[in-house]
Amino acid sequence: MKILLFKIYQFLKDIKNQYPLSPNKIFKELKKSQYWSREKVEKFQLEKLNTLIHDAGKNSKFYNSSFKNLNLPLNDLNQFKSIIPFITKSDIIKNSKLLKGEGSLKSYKHSTSGSSGDPLSVYISGMAEAYRKAGGLRFRDWWGIKPYEKSVLIWRYDNKTGGSLVDKLKKYFKSRYDINVYGLNDETIKDHFENIEKIRPAYIRGYTSGVLEFARLLDKNNLSFKNAKFKVVIVTAENLFDHDRKYIERILKCKVANEFGSAEAGLFAYECPSGSMHIFEEANYIYNDKNLFAYMTEFFNDAMPLINYKNDDKIKVSNDLCNCGRTLKVIEELAGRESGYIEKSDGTKLNQGILICLFIELQEKGYSQAIEKFKVIQKGNKFDVYIVPLKNFDKEVENYIRKKMRSLIGENIIIHFYLKDKIEREKSGKLRYFVRKE
Repeated sequence: MKILLFKIYQFLKDIKNQYPLSPNKIFKELKKSQYWSREKVEKFQLEKLNTLIHDAGKNSKFYNSSFKNLNLPLNDLNQFKSIIPFITKSDIIKNSKLLKGEGSLKSYKHSTSGSSGDPLSVYISGMAEAYRKAGGLRFRDWWGIKPYEKSVLIWRYDNKTGGSLVDKLKKYFKSRYDINVYGLNDETIKDHFENIEKIRPAYIRGYTSGVLEFARLLDKNNLSFKNAKFKVVIVTAENLFDHDRKYIERILKCKVANEFGSAEAGLFAYECPSGSMHIFEEANYIYNDKNLFAYMTEFFNDAMPLINYKNDDKIKVSNDLCNCGRTLKVIEELAGRESGYIEKSDGTKLNQGILICLFIELQEKGYSQAIEKFKVIQKGNKFDVYIVPLKNFDKEVENYIRKKMRSLIGENIIIHFYLKDKIEREKSGKLRYFVRKE
């Protein structure tokens, strides 16, 4: 009975959102297309790119001139990469009104967190939004999760709820337990634990740092789920490091799956149970250049098409297929954001992960119970290190960090330490441990 009512809820939801096509219908097709031949996938992508380019050149003032002399249709994907100019986040901010498609119907506004200092808002067409929803349905289906199963969301969220029939049905069927990252602490963790034990959700999803903090607080307060048995924990929006994955899996007693995407350009890739990050190729065309910068095109967003969008992500797309049997390409390396790299004085870039390793070494060197949290901000050769200290933090620990950072980054760097009661989250709710400012 509940499944039947859930289908009614989904139908009403689709009407409310005015999707041109139901996400559930797209999801059913995606379950087939994930096994297409590579030839069929690439033919499909080329058709969608040609349609998008043609419509953008006609309906978007930004593309009117740049696409005017293009000879369509393009013959192959390599031709797309070689002749279609790329755009950047700066281009989007400067030309947001010109980018909007004049022929688009209902659209949805999405905003980025602005973590690099340049937030922006984009408009997503109903079809693109439906594909994003369908991609999430397929991803969760890989992990055995049904659309009507309960979940926990660890996010920055709005407590306001609507009073419409769809909103009331959503509250009943979604049975989603929301945890606000801003209110996640030693005082609230026990209530969250008890509530989750009662509702027994199938999975948890949230910011990587939020899920990590949730696990850390459970561990610290000796709370271990017995009734709640999770099929998977889904992390998104921030880098996932191996030691964090292992820690979350140990505390929550299930696998962790990574999700990769952005508000402005779509949902790009999802991790399958075999451990591969599959690209959502039915909705996006993604490739990387020799420097590993990612270029992305979402096929169905005619509301504000971002064609050949080069953002700050660095990835490596593999031609090797996963042993799970799905033919969707995989991202073999997800290096994170360019702005998330430490920059040495000679221009050499270091992965921010070395800072995590440094603070893990503190434990191995005998400096246990010294640091609860940290954040490093780089500006040129100056590094501000913000630390939430524990009882064993002292000058010896500080000197060790200073010496180690100089050996890794350069002897000429200037390091200042600041002791804090807490590390503040970004406005988005994310918690970054390294930020490089220009």
